[in-house]
Amino acid sequence: MTRLAVCKENDVRSGRGLRVTLNGEDLVLFRADGKICAVANNCPHQHFAKLHDGLYENGIVTCPMHGWSFDVRTGASTNAGGRLKTFPAESVNGTVYVDLTQE
Repeated sequence: MTRLAVCKENDVRSGRGLRVTLNGEDLVLFRADGKICAVANNCPHQHFAKLHDGLYENGIVTCPMHGWSFDVRTGASTNAGGRLKTFPAESVNGTVYVDLTQE
């Protein structure tokens, strides 16, 4: 596993996504169940890269384009098909690290 530092833990606020770019990968970070979750900022429906602007509540992000929803902890869709690409993320000593080498 290759962890890369992406931001400070305090930058990831409850109730909204934080868009970041890490090694060219467009990601969104969310807080869910007290943990940091990282997903690709790309809805699988029509590859709309606006999940960071989507409604986020209780671990579920809804794409603002067509309303497809996904659990950011697993990437699984909650109301349609497809799934988000997820990345392992963790906070260590106040810094968020993401591993881009695995899903």
